[in-house]
Amino acid sequence: MNELRELHEQKSVPHRDFYNIRKVDTHIHAASSMNQKHLLRFIKKKMKTEKDKIVLQQGGKDITMKQLFEELGLDAYDLSVDMLDVHADRNTFHRFDKFNTKYNPVGQSSLRDVFIKTDNYVGGKYFAEVLKEVFSDLEDSKYQHAEPRLSIYGRKRDEWDILAKWAIEHDIWYI
Repeated sequence: MNELRELHEQKSVPHRDFYNIRKVDTHIHAASSMNQKHLLRFIKKKMKTEKDKIVLQQGGKDITMKQLFEELGLDAYDLSVDMLDVHADRNTFHRFDKFNTKYNPVGQSSLRDVFIKTDNYVGGKYFAEVLKEVFSDLEDSKYQHAEPRLSIYGRKRDEWDILAKWAIEHDIWYI
């Protein structure tokens, strides 16, 4: 209705366009706040620098980062954005069940547990680290802001307490 008038107004304001106005994404899931390339770089870095760290426990057995990736038949050299395959598409819109499935790196829930969960064997350490990187990048970009969402599933009575402890422990409460 007012398209032409608004277009004229936009063009009459000097030094302003889509790239230098403030934008806030008010509903971004923290688990999907990083792009695929960022998550890939982060995972590869951890595969190299923390390969001997115990990251999972399966059947009472401790599993190191190196063992986890060996069991999955993956190495840092072969891992790619296409293999990672974590991105929302039209099938995830309004379908949280499909969204959660889509955010299993390489289709493996064990990688989701290790890298993008708050309540896991490593205490959500990697998730906190990658979120800090993402939001540091956002702070550097003057015009982009986000309000991340962390999921509460209602499966445990103390779920809020666990999430709050994670945020404080990893100094991520400010995000």
